[in-house]
Amino acid sequence: MDLTLYKTLLEVAKWQNFTKASEKLGYAQSSVTSQIQKLELEYGVEIFERIDKKMRPTPAGEILLRYAAKMMKMFEESKINVAGQTTGSFMIGTHETTLFSYMLPPFLGAFKKNFPNITISINELLENDTTRALKAGECDLGFIVDREMNDPDLIFRTIQEEEFVIVAAPDHPLAVHGAIVPEDLNGAEILMSISGGRCRKLFETMLRKHNVQYTLTYEINNYETIKKCAMHGLGICLLPRTTVTSEIKNGQLTILPLSYPHFKLSVQLCYHAKRQLSVPMNNFIHLMCATTPHEQPYLEQASKVLPL
Repeated sequence: MDLTLYKTLLEVAKWQNFTKASEKLGYAQSSVTSQIQKLELEYGVEIFERIDKKMRPTPAGEILLRYAAKMMKMFEESKINVAGQTTGSFMIGTHETTLFSYMLPPFLGAFKKNFPNITISINELLENDTTRALKAGECDLGFIVDREMNDPDLIFRTIQEEEFVIVAAPDHPLAVHGAIVPEDLNGAEILMSISGGRCRKLFETMLRKHNVQYTLTYEINNYETIKKCAMHGLGICLLPRTTVTSEIKNGQLTILPLSYPHFKLSVQLCYHAKRQLSVPMNNFIHLMCATTPHEQPYLEQASKVLPL
């Protein structure tokens, strides 16, 4: 079968419209219609049905779409692995998209120098969903921020240890203390990420252990918004140090020096143990694991790493 037919199938499903799909593909609408008809003839089923002026896949069409997506993905992988590894794409999945928005850009810049025609997609996943997505083949690489993990089906590579710090506005009453203990947080107004995140679990475990009574001011699933709220005196919060470096430096936030074992988690890159990695993916993994995002000279050197 011509893979072009499957590409057309996916475009029609994406736009739910033959005309829109033909515009995106650069075909005449009659060509798109003809290609879908060829698939229907080959499989002996109706693939799309018109509902509310939209072309929606039939139950049989839904099954075929899943196979089409897999075939196109395998085709892209074959081009990367066989035809010079200069074009194509791969997908990264992670729950910690905000943290990686700080970490990844320098690495992506260095990677781009080696593979200017490789596209990297970053897919935001639900909490604790990264390992499942990797095993299901829904993403190629994953980023996890957690204790060091072990899974026989996956390979985990630690990139760095990320420290989490308690921050507040510079004029917060606790900011004048040389050091604080957990009990000093009694009665404090606290900002937290949405329930279920590792960052919040770290904080709540400490507060519970020391019987700290506090007011939960806001629950926000975005580090940037939490920072802004803290700057405006709406509470203290626990955040990855990487995400507050700039605000600490320019005096918009201050770290409350807590006398307590450091909050630290491992930033880990992971992938399926049986996955055949392309040269670009191998290069990206090497770049992430062999350099530190905090020192530009290392990145400049890493950008010269040749494909493995």
